[in-house]
Amino acid sequence: METGNDATSTTFPEDSYSPGQIIVAVLITALAVAFGFSQTIKNTIFSVKNPEGIYTLKEVNTHNTPEDCWLVVDGFVFDLTSESKKHPAMFSCGTDGSANYHKNHGPTIRDRMMVFRIGELDEESKIRAKELAGASSELGAAITPVSTLFVERGTWNPLDLMIVMERDNRSLLVIDGKTNTPVGRVSDIGSLVHTQVFSPDGIFVYHISRDGWLTKIDLRTLEPVGVVRVGTDSRGTAITDSGTYIAVGNYEPREVVIVDASSLSIVTRIALVDTMNGVTASRAGGLVERGEKFIVSLKDARSVWVIDTEKRGMPVTQQFWDIGEEGDILHDAFLTLDGNYFLTAVQGSDRVWVLDTQAWEVTAEVTGVGKTPHTGPGAMWGNTIFVPSLKQDVITAIDMRTWEVQKLIETGGAGLFVRGYPDASYPYVWADTAFGTKQDEIDVIDVETLTVIKKIVPMPEKRAVHPEFTRDGRFVYVAVWGGDKIYIYDAHTFEEVSTIDAITPTGISNVGLRIEEPGL
Repeated sequence: METGNDATSTTFPEDSYSPGQIIVAVLITALAVAFGFSQTIKNTIFSVKNPEGIYTLKEVNTHNTPEDCWLVVDGFVFDLTSESKKHPAMFSCGTDGSANYHKNHGPTIRDRMMVFRIGELDEESKIRAKELAGASSELGAAITPVSTLFVERGTWNPLDLMIVMERDNRSLLVIDGKTNTPVGRVSDIGSLVHTQVFSPDGIFVYHISRDGWLTKIDLRTLEPVGVVRVGTDSRGTAITDSGTYIAVGNYEPREVVIVDASSLSIVTRIALVDTMNGVTASRAGGLVERGEKFIVSLKDARSVWVIDTEKRGMPVTQQFWDIGEEGDILHDAFLTLDGNYFLTAVQGSDRVWVLDTQAWEVTAEVTGVGKTPHTGPGAMWGNTIFVPSLKQDVITAIDMRTWEVQKLIETGGAGLFVRGYPDASYPYVWADTAFGTKQDEIDVIDVETLTVIKKIVPMPEKRAVHPEFTRDGRFVYVAVWGGDKIYIYDAHTFEEVSTIDAITPTGISNVGLRIEEPGL
């Protein structure tokens, strides 16, 4: 609008700059915008660390994948991206993992964890994290197990059943290992279904979830018989040879709970306290039975206890102390096929501790095994015991005659489980590589040459775990964790036979084989 000669006029850039200057200005502006935009993309895609090392909980929450994995423990922030494919942190990336970390690793943060520290939460986020942790620690609602049948009831032999733990679905998938056909599912049995034992006749399964629910199921019908809560964070189970009592090892509360197998009533609770100082309570590590006795590894106390269920009050009758070195922890356990030796993993100094279960005397501490051994459920052939390692790409072969390392067998990666078939004519053991760089691989080991003779990849880039033989030894089942499949292989030709849909499958147990193996 014109205002006359006396009005104030507006001057535009084109009135003040030459055409060349205008072009240069436009280019500079475009470059600045592009650079800012590219930085925004970079900051979005990649982990950008605050140079001051102070983060909000909201910032941590955005780093929630294995490719960009941050975790909070006790208010500190850790970048576990490099470890996410082989470390359990991958299942809680972007969250406060304090409770889970301490349940698995003890009351203090280990030095090996601190190398991944990049900073800490701001004060407001620390308060919020504690509030969230307190809310999540409350006891959950009671479970209501229910079964769904896929075939007519009673058309299977319980001893042939393959019990598949569907970790995140709170369920067990039950498959007939004779026909490789799913027969049913038992749902709502607790959070993070973990492991089970079977009655000596194979009629009942007793399953423990990590949130402490013990469920009894009739394998003739798949009907749940009863439930009892034995803790808030449970791990191992064992059942006496007579089938009278079940023991459950807890992380929280720190004790072994003994339950009447018939009624599911709690008979006694045995606190795992270091009686040398009367202060330190320990989580329960490996737990197995030997006859009517239970043997438990005290994870944090470097001790093994023997509990006698035939004596009044079910006392602890033997205690073995100072296993390994200061700072070590005892993890899982394994009983040899003849039941005469108990082995427990000594993690830290990388040893396997051996107890003679006839004389109840220490037999050996086997050194030189693979880093962070994982003994259970174990595999044997002749005089050789095979032990996986969680932090090294090897299976350790131990000679029972000398209790020395026979060989470190190179595999595709660090693993959790190794299994063999209890027949001397079958010359292979199968091992997973679940925590290695090739977590999708199953390695078949020749027991005579102690070499890997076959590498099987069920589903590329998906974690393959827990090979388990069918009762007749014809097939091997493999769970693909994250791939929602069970792969079935011919045990002799190693060829794929079939696949079965499952929901986050992890552990697998065959009923007939497990009831014949001591300690399982």
